Amino acid sequence: MNITTPRAFFGLNAKATPAKGGTSGKVQIGDDFETISLTGSTKIISFDAVIARDVSTLAFEFSDMVETAAVGWTEGEPQTETTTAVGTISIAGTAAVVVTSAGAAWSPKTINVAVANADTAATWAEKVRAALAADADVSSRWDVSGSTTSIVLTRKALVTYNVKGVSIPIYAVTAGSNISIDNGTCNGIVAAPTSTEGAATATEGVYAPDLDGKDFEGELSGGFSFIGAVIVRNSAESGAAALVTRDSTMMADLVVPPGGALCEIRPNAFYDTYDIAITPAIQGGLHCLVTITIAGS
Repeated sequence: MNITTPRAFFGLNAKATPAKGGTSGKVQIGDDFETISLTGSTKIISFDAVIARDVSTLAFEFSDMVETAAVGWTEGEPQTETTTAVGTISIAGTAAVVVTSAGAAWSPKTINVAVANADTAATWAEKVRAALAADADVSSRWDVSGSTTSIVLTRKALVTYNVKGVSIPIYAVTAGSNISIDNGTCNGIVAAPTSTEGAATATEGVYAPDLDGKDFEGELSGGFSFIGAVIVRNSAESGAAALVTRDSTMMADLVVPPGGALCEIRPNAFYDTYDIAITPAIQGGLHCLVTITIAGS
């Protein structure tokens, strides 16, 4: 792969409208965008990386462009809560369904479901599923499913990132979620105070498929001996700021918020390669999608 005219672009300006009477038009505050030629840069590499949970760190060396993170990638499995409807309605009224979703401001929430006399367990279970799916709070966090007497809540992904056309869902696992079913104003339901939590795994680690030392043509990139420019961009979709550390002896915990970017440019004056590490900024299993572009030789 051969590249030509490596450049960096930057600028900060705004248009201002005069506020005093008798004035019109607009003025520009700040300079026009500028172009910096990265003389001497012979290669530019760009890649995306998903970093999930605060225990995970994207770490790599510019010298070979291979990931050195200690925490591997775990795709994760969504959390499920399952309960079973038992009993035939003998007095019509409303069934009391209590959904507990750990961490949600609305939790726990009681949903009253209208049931009719002689409804079998399968019949009123379908009514419960419909009521849960129609509730805005529950459906914002959980997918509702099940058949006959089964009622299942499956936790939705916190976000789904797209990396090179591959969908990467981010799953969280929070202990303490539950579905409780009992008689409200009706009669005939066998109380089921505790649901069964299925096996689940939180998404964790670093997903960076391009950090294999090769370019998009499959050729060895060779890494970098010198760096002319680096930009770290944090996606606006990210659930956390990205903390960027450039070599433990130089810069630490530079905060790049969602939608923000961090850029270093040194035209005609390369600096040595260094290790870089990026971690989600806030404790609690958060996540971010970063794009890193490097120019150098």
